[in-house]
Amino acid sequence: MRTIVGRPVVGPILMAGVSLLSAACGGGEGAGARAPDSIEGEAPVPVGSAVDSIVAARCDREARCNNIGADREYANRDACDSSVRSEWRDELTFGECPGGIDAKELNECLEAIRDEECGSPLDTLGRLAACRASDLCREGR
Repeated sequence: MRTIVGRPVVGPILMAGVSLLSAACGGGEGAGARAPDSIEGEAPVPVGSAVDSIVAARCDREARCNNIGADREYANRDACDSSVRSEWRDELTFGECPGGIDAKELNECLEAIRDEECGSPLDTLGRLAACRASDLCREGR
């Protein structure tokens, strides 16, 4: 360790470097700082990932409603996944979403699927207002 007039200089140099790095990476509060939970400017969700999430949420609901298993609507989780994809094939294409899926809207859709009562038929995705393509599609942002 080098010293200047009997004092180690590593500590002050290290602190200066950390301060500079923090400032360069936007660690300070300024006009360009963004809250970590901010979704403004968030990248769109690829359609395929959105479809996977919607199918998973629907099958989670079916499991919660005791519709998966022997002598149930779906024999197992794979059967649920396959059936939901088939039933909702036309609704899950999101062909009119060339800009991808809005992450905030997708989260609202997934929450609506999770909150859907077991006695309510969830026969079409469009039955849930939060899951309509018109809401999920990211506008050319």
